Amino acid sequence: AGRVALVTGAGSAEGIGFACAKVLKAAGAKVAISATTERIFARREELGAEGSFAATADLTREDDVQRLVAETRAALGPIDILINNAGMVQTGRDFPRRTLAKIGDEAWEHGLAINLTSAMRLSRAVLPAMMRRGYGRIVHMSSVTGPVVAIPGSGVYGAAKAGLLGLTREMAIEVADR
Repeated sequence: AGRVALVTGAGSAEGIGFACAKVLKAAGAKVAISATTERIFARREELGAEGSFAATADLTREDDVQRLVAETRAALGPIDILINNAGMVQTGRDFPRRTLAKIGDEAWEHGLAINLTSAMRLSRAVLPAMMRRGYGRIVHMSSVTGPVVAIPGSGVYGAAKAGLLGLTREMAIEVADR
């Protein structure tokens, strides 16, 4: 209650991100949500305008990450909770599944950007203020694909999600005591 949460990848009404946003709002948090498309504003209407904020952002772009964090702080206050849920697919971009032998550099780099680099950038953007205040929670949504199982044609997704677990462990070692 009373905390500010930012949930990425919350555009789908049936998705994990929006489910997290609803639970946080019901628990009394002020909630910011983001997605790549305008449908995020319909999700905000469902949450209720009071104590919420919505913005579109392409989290593969550093300037969008910085803008999202700044706008969230301006609208709701310092970010206490970050749910890095964005990933898997990006509305409006189509990268068909390919084996690793056939995946192009652009598809590989984009898959890493939306599933791993975006989480690192957002975490990096909010961590200093969290550490100064002595409070913060960062949740990274990963998958069993990569760390536990593999799916043919999903090599970049699996590699990114396994990398996300490594990032989580590194962050815990570096900042958990603060």
